[in-house]
Amino acid sequence: MPRPLARQLFVEVGHRCAIPTCRATPLEIAHIVPWHRVQRHDFQNMIVLCPNCHTRFDRGDIDRQAMFRYKELLRLPNPNRVAPDDPSPRAGLIRAYRMFQSETIRWQESISLLVSAVCLSSFGFPTGNLGPVRIAAVARAATDKLGELGDEDVAEAANNVFDWYRCWASDVFDLLPSAFNATEDDYEDRREERFMLFADLHEEVCAALDLDPTELDFFEARRDDQELPKVSLGTRGFWGADE
Repeated sequence: MPRPLARQLFVEVGHRCAIPTCRATPLEIAHIVPWHRVQRHDFQNMIVLCPNCHTRFDRGDIDRQAMFRYKELLRLPNPNRVAPDDPSPRAGLIRAYRMFQSETIRWQESISLLVSAVCLSSFGFPTGNLGPVRIAAVARAATDKLGELGDEDVAEAANNVFDWYRCWASDVFDLLPSAFNATEDDYEDRREERFMLFADLHEEVCAALDLDPTELDFFEARRDDQELPKVSLGTRGFWGADE
């Protein structure tokens, strides 16, 4: 390893273990994504740890997501802060990925509520309910940001997810019967299609991060235990037929 790079890494942590609750010495330099996979010394992928924390990381007691976060915190004047303005490239991509997921699922929930409102309304489409339109604009921005921080494959996969929801929202706004009435098999097919689009995106994000798909949580912890929310896609779902 080049001595200037090693020096930069040690200075970054103040010659202490990078984990804030440890800060021990002596020290070792670790690759967050293993050397045998990246075959290069990259400052953003390297971190200084004490031998104990290094061993815990190698055996999986500390996962890569946490280690990327510890690396990100080193960029801050105070390691206890949690909202850096200038995240490292990998941490920034993970953050954009989580934001995309959050805004897309929020859009999904708003479309589902609109479907329910249409079904309950005696006057057709509830024209005052434009929440899904506003949320779609935020989801579009989150999609663009994810594509900007990822590579072309990440951008394409993110746009595929966005387009799936855009088509569904358009069908609802156009009051197409297919958006409100379908067989249970139709709904299951659509859920499967949606899941596969999210799975494809997850694989592309992990590839951009040099991670195995199992090393990055599919979704962050939510009230639904990290599963893709089972929001209804039409009237059968609203009336409880697919519960």
